[in-house]
Amino acid sequence: MTNLAVQLSLVVAGDLAMFALVFWISRRQLLSLRYALGWMAVSALLLVAALALALAGGISSSLPLTPTGLLSATGIGFLLLITLQLSISLSGHQEAIRELSEANALLEERLSRVEQRERSRET
Repeated sequence: MTNLAVQLSLVVAGDLAMFALVFWISRRQLLSLRYALGWMAVSALLLVAALALALAGGISSSLPLTPTGLLSATGIGFLLLITLQLSISLSGHQEAIRELSEANALLEERLSRVEQRERSRET
């Protein structure tokens, strides 16, 4: 078995393990459907990457990288994009929480004024 075949086998095995893990986590409802489908799509792309690894042998021969190094660099770039997207989502959630907290404080103030007015009418 060649070195490239071993690498392809490891990528496919890792992909299948990732798909099974995402499926298991989503069935336990620890991961929302939106993100589960996204990670399952990433898992499907890893299968394509396993095929691309064989093709990357020709591309990487013109670069100072091995096929695995080229695939790893592409994977790291992809992970950086996912990190950026999650940071954007987290920032949006933080802003929504701030707005809800402000609205809650305003409602609490309004309620306390209404209750105070009711008490003053009773006396």
